[in-house]
Amino acid sequence: MADPAQAHPPTTPSTPPGGGFGALTDEALFDRARLTRYFDILRKRAWLLLAVFVAGLGLAVLYTLRQPKIYEATATVVVNPQSPRVFGSKSEEVIELGTGSYWSNQEYYNTQLDVIRSFPLALATVNATRAGAGQFAAELVPAAKAPLLSETERVELAATRLKRMISAEQAPESRIIAISVQHVDADLARDLANTHVESYLASMRGKRTIGTEKASFILAKEVDVARAQLDAAAAVLYDFRAKNDLGAGSIEGKQSVLSDQISRYTAALTDAQIKRRELESLRTRIKSLQADDVLKSPLFALLSNNDIVESLKAQYHAEAKTFREVASEFGPKSEKYIQQKGKVADVLTAITNEADRAVREVEERYMVAVRTEQGLSAELERLKLEASGLGPVAKRYSELAREHDAADTSYKEKYSQLQNSQAEGRNELINIEPLEQARDAYLVSPRLTVNLVVAAVLSLILGISLAFGLEYLDQSIRTPGDVEALTGAPLLGVIPIVPESPGDTPQAMQARDMFVFRNPTSRAAECCRAIRTNILFASTDRRIKTITVSSPRPREGKTTTAIYLGTTMAQSGQRVLVVDTDMRKPRLHKSLGVSKAKGITNLVLGDATHAECIKSTDIPNLFVLPCGPLPPNPAELLLTDKFKSVLAELEQHYDLILLDSPPVLAVTDAVVLARISEGVILVAHAGTTTVDDLRAAARHLRAINAPILGVILNDINVDDRQYGGYYATYGNYSETAAQAS
Repeated sequence: MADPAQAHPPTTPSTPPGGGFGALTDEALFDRARLTRYFDILRKRAWLLLAVFVAGLGLAVLYTLRQPKIYEATATVVVNPQSPRVFGSKSEEVIELGTGSYWSNQEYYNTQLDVIRSFPLALATVNATRAGAGQFAAELVPAAKAPLLSETERVELAATRLKRMISAEQAPESRIIAISVQHVDADLARDLANTHVESYLASMRGKRTIGTEKASFILAKEVDVARAQLDAAAAVLYDFRAKNDLGAGSIEGKQSVLSDQISRYTAALTDAQIKRRELESLRTRIKSLQADDVLKSPLFALLSNNDIVESLKAQYHAEAKTFREVASEFGPKSEKYIQQKGKVADVLTAITNEADRAVREVEERYMVAVRTEQGLSAELERLKLEASGLGPVAKRYSELAREHDAADTSYKEKYSQLQNSQAEGRNELINIEPLEQARDAYLVSPRLTVNLVVAAVLSLILGISLAFGLEYLDQSIRTPGDVEALTGAPLLGVIPIVPESPGDTPQAMQARDMFVFRNPTSRAAECCRAIRTNILFASTDRRIKTITVSSPRPREGKTTTAIYLGTTMAQSGQRVLVVDTDMRKPRLHKSLGVSKAKGITNLVLGDATHAECIKSTDIPNLFVLPCGPLPPNPAELLLTDKFKSVLAELEQHYDLILLDSPPVLAVTDAVVLARISEGVILVAHAGTTTVDDLRAAARHLRAINAPILGVILNDINVDDRQYGGYYATYGNYSETAAQAS
């Protein structure tokens, strides 16, 4: 009877459920599978994680309880980059912001932190007196050790111990420095913090006083030198003035007067030159017009007496008109004619005389302009010569004056610095001021919460590391994916753990071997039906009659698997014969409840018939051929032609023969059976079969060209997440397999 599942072979979808859009890529599936694998490892080793976690917390609690309690007290101060200044009789605190770069200011603050943590400052604090308790040195040195030390050694030891207790830290982007002291005594820690601040302030005041005294002493010497230089410069300047008969400011006055005169004469000379050139042009033009008719010449238009001449010209024309009338009326010999002619001549003479006078006037004006220009030019040259003669004296005077002014400025600056230094020396303000005293000390160590958190984190890290380390050291087959990678053969399926009848007693083994038959709807039965379907699909191109079922090592479930396969094959309607070929430790007869008196060895030796050796079972269509008497040389018996002929004869009567073989790596029987059978199924036990054993078994079988149909992974916990995916894959075929059965 054919398996109906063959008509509908299982297919693997090309895309994940849900369609192409939004489907997970292979890389995403791989990453998710890897993360799932990591989670499964942690879940598998949960007991280890819990144990390490609890142990870590317990050790943290124990450690915390055994540690001494340490308290910390903190006082704060404000450190300014510049010291306060004193102005007049009033003290004002002036902070010069931005007086240096960020790095220079930071260097200053780092220096102050080192000073606060220094041994000399700790020594000053140790030598201070604590209110009502004497010096701190007595409280910082153990009482048992104090008598063995001198006073100096005791104080230095106390300062060394205090130096280790002190910490100083600048607040970010702030001028506030926190000074902290840790001690097992909370009150002592508070008093030490406050006293150390006072020691720091006193130290800075002392440095400021010493610094201002030194600066004042140096500045006083510099003021004396500057004063002497100023007196010498003033004496040289006085002698120069007396030698050159110069009053106060006379050089400058003379230079100013000469400069003004030169400017005025230069302007006047320029005007005179312009006027002379104008007159010269006028003179030249008048001379060129003197030969013209005085009545028609444009000469008078260029002269200043033009109005008089025009009047004379009008009179001339009137007399000439009258003359023409008289000449026409009386004739040239008349008395009136002669008189009128005389009048005309007199007016013409007057016009001519006026023209001559105007020409002489222009000539005189021109000569005056020439003399004026010459006089101004001579005076200007004299002034320039006088100014150039005064230059060397003025230059030397300026040099001496500049030297005197420089000496005076230097003296004033030095004197002002001396005054400021002396004022700062009298000023008690420094650039350090206390901000807040330490009022109470708080517990800083041991801190149970912090220790528990650290212990929890470290415990988790250690537990996870141990879990993955143990998983790495575990060389057993852990996942179905390991099977195909190691053998190169397909995974036919998985068989889950059978919960009923645990143990190795005969009753327990028989109950486990018959579990699939007695529980046809169980997970194990579903998985076996899926394996049956995969075996049938593995042999679609040829009919397989004989299959060897083996395992790398003993006790890996090959006999149970052979019975499960025989059961599911028989339930599909096939006549199945299970042959116990493990002639060293046979077990089939116990599981199926038959006698092993006669079996395969009897058939090979020919002293029994098939009917005598082959037994029926409670499972319909499933028959069993026990081992029979154990031979001394099983491998040689299996190599005989008689065994092959017996096997060939059995194939004529049964649809499928399953050979329950010895382990591959234990003896050579499995290799012999693999060569004469048509297919080999390897059984691996999850968590027991090692990687090396499964790889070696597959290598042995491939070395003889044995056809490996696939691998069955036995005794798997399908509730485990790392196996659940495979169970779901093969479980998809359970419904079809159940229908086929």
